[in-house]
Formats: sequence, C-alpha cells, structure tokens
Amino acid sequence: MKMVKSLLLGSAAGLVAVAGAQAADLPVKAKAVEYVKVCSAYGAGYFYIPGTDTCLKIGGYARFDTYVNATGTFRPDISSTSGTAFAGPNSGTLKYPFRDDADADYLTRVRGVVDFDARTQTDYGTLRSYVRFGAEWNSQSGAGSGANNGLYFERAFIQFSGFTFGYTQSFFDLGTNYMMTTPYAGSNTWTTTMAYTAQFGNGFSASLALEDAANRTTGIQATNPGTVNGLGWGAWGLNPYLGAAASGSLGYSSWQGGQTVPDFVANLRLDQAWGTFMVSGALHQVNALEYVGPALYAGASSTDNWGWAVGVSTEIKMPFLAAGDSLLLQFNYADGAISYAGMSANSQGTATGWGSIKVGSNGSLSGAYIPLADAVRTNAFGDYANSTAWALQGQLRHFWTPGLRSIVYGGYVDYSPANSTVIASTGAKLWQVGTDLVWSPVKNLDLGAELLYTKVDSGTDLQAISTTGVVGGSVDVVSGGIRAQRNF
Repeated sequence: MKMVKSLLLGSAAGLVAVAGAQAADLPVKAKAVEYVKVCSAYGAGYFYIPGTDTCLKIGGYARFDTYVNATGTFRPDISSTSGTAFAGPNSGTLKYPFRDDADADYLTRVRGVVDFDARTQTDYGTLRSYVRFGAEWNSQSGAGSGANNGLYFERAFIQFSGFTFGYTQSFFDLGTNYMMTTPYAGSNTWTTTMAYTAQFGNGFSASLALEDAANRTTGIQATNPGTVNGLGWGAWGLNPYLGAAASGSLGYSSWQGGQTVPDFVANLRLDQAWGTFMVSGALHQVNALEYVGPALYAGASSTDNWGWAVGVSTEIKMPFLAAGDSLLLQFNYADGAISYAGMSANSQGTATGWGSIKVGSNGSLSGAYIPLADAVRTNAFGDYANSTAWALQGQLRHFWTPGLRSIVYGGYVDYSPANSTVIASTGAKLWQVGTDLVWSPVKNLDLGAELLYTKVDSGTDLQAISTTGVVGGSVDVVSGGIRAQRNF
C-alpha cells in the first residue's frame, strides 16, 4: 500500500508540474497600447496625439538658395534692409549704400524650417495653435562679418472662436506671393496681433486688429544723411583720395519716439470659388521727438500725429488657362505709414533708404540714395509733416505642365517726402519686373531660378548736401538666383 500511495502522489505532483508549465506558456492579456490614429476632420496629414482629442500636423521644408546682386530671400541690393550686400566680411569696407570691390557678388543660404499645427474641436469651434520656426546658415551673416548660423522665426499664434493672438500675417495684407523674392510694391508684413474675425456666410468676413507697430515704423527724418567716417565732400566735390581706411554709410538720425498705441487695422474680405477680394485700412501713430534748437535734449517731450493707409487686393483663379493658374493684383496708398505700401521687400522690418552707390577706384560716386521716412521735419521750428507713398503690383502664375510653372511680375512704387526748408530729401520712383521658372520633378520638390530688374530714380542727379552726405540720383540692379526646396 505504501508503494501504491507513493506512486499516486508522485503522479499527481508530475501532473501539477506539467499543467503549471503549460499554463506559463499560455498568452497573457497585455496592457492596452495607444496607436496613432488618422484625423480626417482638418484635411490630409493630421493625426490624433495619443491619449488626446487634439489633431496635429507636422510639416516644414529644407531649402538651398544662392543669390546674385541680392541678399536674403532674393532681395535685390537696393535698400537698407540688404545691408550684408554692402559690407564684405573684412572690417575695412564701406557700408550701405556704398558698394565697392570688397563686397560679395553672390551669397548663399541654407534654411531648415519645421511647423506644428494643432487643432481641437470645442463647443466654441476649433481651437488652433500654430508654430513655425527653424535655423539657417548664411555665407555672410552681417555687415563686416563672415559665415554664421542663426535662428529663424516666422509664426506663433492661437486662434479660437474668431480671435487670433500671436505673431502672424498682418490683417492688412492678403498674404499671397508667388515669387521667391518679396516685392517692394505692396504690403506683405508679419507682426504681433490681437484680432477678431467675424464670418457672415457666403464667403464674407470682416476683421478688426490691434497690431504692434514695430515692423511698420520706418522712422522720422530730422537730420541730413551723412557718413559715419570719411567720404568727405569739400568745395571741389568728392575727396578723390578715398582710401581703404575710409569707412562710412549714409543714413539720417531718426527722431522716432516710442509708440504709445498699436496700429489699428481692419479689412473686409470675400472668398469665393473664383478667388479672393479684400479691402483693408490702417491707422498708424507717427510719434516724433520734439526738436529743441540744434540738438535733441534729454527729457524732450514727443509729439504725435496719425498716419493712415488703404489697400485693395485680389487673387483671381484662372483654370481656363491651365489648372493652378491665377492672377494677383494689389494697390496700396499710405500717408505717414509708408510700410503699408511695401517699400522694403522685407516681411519683418522696414527700410530707411533706397539706393546703391558705386565707389570708383579714384573715389568717384555713381548711383542713388533716397532716405525713406514716415515723416520729415519741415522747418527750423521742429514742425513735422507726413510722407506719402503708393504702390501697384501684379503677378501672373502659369502652369505649363503640372510639374513646370512660371510667373511674370511687375511692380511700381512712388514715394514723396514732405517738403522741408532744413532737411535735404527727395522723392523717388521704383520699378520692378521679373520672372521665374520652377520645375517640380516629383511631388514637394521645387527646383527654380528667378531673374529680377529693379530701378530707383529720384529725377535728379546724385548731389552733395553737406560735407558728408549725398541724396538723389538713379540706379538699376539686375538680380536673381536659384533655389532648391523640399517640402514635407
């Protein structure tokens, strides 16, 4: 009996061991895994952030540019915002608007940008936040400096229930541009804004915005332009002994006061299947430091008046020519707020001068320099009056094939400073015509070249106004470049 009992117990233990081993091999229920799900509510490319009801889209681009007679984003060497083109990497060069043999004839830039678009549906509509930023490498990063890396910032805003808060396109602008360059004619400015947009149905909307004036303020001209050093004008004209040590630039001392109120911007907009039509307006404070005698004294009070601007923009789709074809037209007029007419070919700043002056080996000068300002001091008593400007541009985009497109561009800007008995200033006209050709051999890859002609004409000869300054003249620049860009 003992032997039978031992055998039975041993068999039972063996069965339990085998059963335990088999149980260990059975699948165990795993914890739930969060998989990325497609979000189709806002179009292609969005996905749900795991564990949330927020849809996110990630995009951006990698870009290579090279410019000839131009600087960042194909901007021709014709204004103060093109400063790197007027001062080579060595320390002894002349600066804007003087060009000499020490300046680079071409520049290169590589830029990488990423953007994040997050959207959540709420009881009050879509809550959206958008950020776009990156970094870039430039072969010349500033006046008198060499190659360097730098950060790039373009957008950061929140939209909710009709409101927009953040840094984005000005509500004065349509924000459309087919070219690689930013034209001088027509406003295309980014700024900090707080705005509300009302939708009336059938494509009609209206916006009212308070916008920071920082990217809209050009300056107050209360002094004559002059050089920092050298380039002295005497009784016999330009000093013919200009040497390598002579270094200087033209520009006036701006008597711009600090802004105390933002710009007031409004628009009426119609979006239809055929395109878009918009009318916009703006009010801009022109705040000038008070002129006391021959100099500005610490503690001097400021005076202000108001500038204003109006704009009309339209984009017309033209599928009867080819799929994707469209025409962009824009007209702007500004009084005391000349940035709203364009003027600078820069979305994040204003130009205080137009022109380019070639310095010969014997010190001779040829070209043009026209100081730009929102207002000019008109007499010895310190009174100011607003400058005016108006601009007209047109861009036609045509697709020769789905992967090959080009544009034809024409623009005109007319600048008129206030008449002054104490400040040497002159008006000027600026023309631009250009074209480009872009090939997209595969989706999201653009390989293109652009050619642009720009002319500035004051209607007068380049002339000395003091022992250190010049104004007037005319100059033309042929510029362009090539671009390779991969969007994702």
